[in-house]
Amino acid sequence: MQHKKICHILSLLTVWLLLLTSPAAHADSIADLQKYLKETKTLSASFNQTVKKKSGKPEQSSGQFQLLRPGKFKWIYVHPYNQDIISNGQQIWLYDHDLAQVTIKAANNALESSPAAILSGENNLNQRFELQSLPEKNGIKWVALTPKSKDTSFSQIRIGLINGALDRMELDDHFNQTTIINLSKIQRNQAIAPQTFNFTPPAGVDIIRE
Repeated sequence: MQHKKICHILSLLTVWLLLLTSPAAHADSIADLQKYLKETKTLSASFNQTVKKKSGKPEQSSGQFQLLRPGKFKWIYVHPYNQDIISNGQQIWLYDHDLAQVTIKAANNALESSPAAILSGENNLNQRFELQSLPEKNGIKWVALTPKSKDTSFSQIRIGLINGALDRMELDDHFNQTTIINLSKIQRNQAIAPQTFNFTPPAGVDIIRE
């Protein structure tokens, strides 16, 4: 279960990072998304995440994240469990506080197994996804991204924007689950020191290298 949870979190992260490192190619109703992604260099925010399953109660979690393109991120879950996922572009550290365990992965290897592309400024959304504008709802403009490859964890990703800015995401997987991520306290293109994305495992924790 722990490995499955880690893989799911990495999949979500690489989708975020792919969006922030890839210019959209369409110039129609997704122009707001195109402009936003093209001009984003850093991003930080608080998030509330809900995973809706086919059966059972939704799973709730929350935390904060920081991104620095290309390839650097710090994703901190603070509720209901404490878990840190940090990458400096070469390595990814996954620190589970409750298990006192740190898993270390090579960034490229971890990202290659995700449904999103390897982090690269050369990747284009239209190479990986079919893009479609969806009807506006409650002041939110939506863009749907459907992966062209069948070998992905997510069947569709929907990006919601308010006044041309990223506000939320919805991700449908192949297990009839939908992950909803709502953002707040968003700060964009604020300076973030590169050393923010380095990590030294605490003394006494178990270290697993993959």
